[in-house]
Amino acid sequence: MTVSRGQRVYDWWADHQRLFRLLSEAAFGGRHDELRSRSVGALRLNAGERVLDVACGPGVNFDRLAYPVGPEGRVVGVDYSAAMVRRGRRRARGDDRVSVLRGDAERLPVSDGAFDAAYSSLSVSAMADPERALREAYRVLRPGGRVVVLDAQPYQSGPGRLVNPLVNRVSAWATNWRPDVNVPALLDEVFDESDAETFNAGTLFIGVGRKRA
Repeated sequence: MTVSRGQRVYDWWADHQRLFRLLSEAAFGGRHDELRSRSVGALRLNAGERVLDVACGPGVNFDRLAYPVGPEGRVVGVDYSAAMVRRGRRRARGDDRVSVLRGDAERLPVSDGAFDAAYSSLSVSAMADPERALREAYRVLRPGGRVVVLDAQPYQSGPGRLVNPLVNRVSAWATNWRPDVNVPALLDEVFDESDAETFNAGTLFIGVGRKRA
C-alpha cells in the first residue's frame, strides 16, 4: 500500500493523541462529546445490528457505537493509517463486538450489503475522493441501511467568512482537509434520501444518507 501524504499525517497524529484530542475539541467548538453522541444517535442503531466506522482513527467512537447494538451486534472500524489502526485495536482490546481493519475508505475491504449502518466523523472531507468513499458506504449497506457523517466545512455566511482563508489553509496542512468539498451535496447525490443539520454557525454538520429498502 503506497504511503500517501494523508496516511503520513494521520500516522503522526496517532502518535500525538493529546494534541489530536485538542485538535478535535477545537474543530467541535467545545461540543466534542455532545455532537459525537448526537450524530451516533442519528444512526438509530438497534440491538444486533452491524455498523461500520469509516476512517475510525483511534477508535473514539467505538463505545458509542457498540452500546446500542448490544452483545449480539458488531462494530467494524476501518482506517487507512497503520498507526491509527494499531491505536484502534488497542482501544478495542477485550471487546469481542469490535474489530478494526486496515483499508481504504474508497475501496472498502467488506462485502456488498454487509452492514446495517455506517458512520464517519471528521473524515470524509479529508479523503482524496469523498464521492467514491460515500459510494462505497452505499455499496456495503443493506437495503434500508443508513450512513451518518459528522464533519466540518468553512463558514457559509456572516463575518466568519473573513477567517476562512486562514483556517482553511492551516486545517488543510494539519489534517489533509479539503474545505472545497460539499459533503451534504454528495450525500444527496449518492443516497436515495438525505438531510443535514448544521451547528456552530454552519461550520459543523450532521449529514444522514439512507439507502432505499
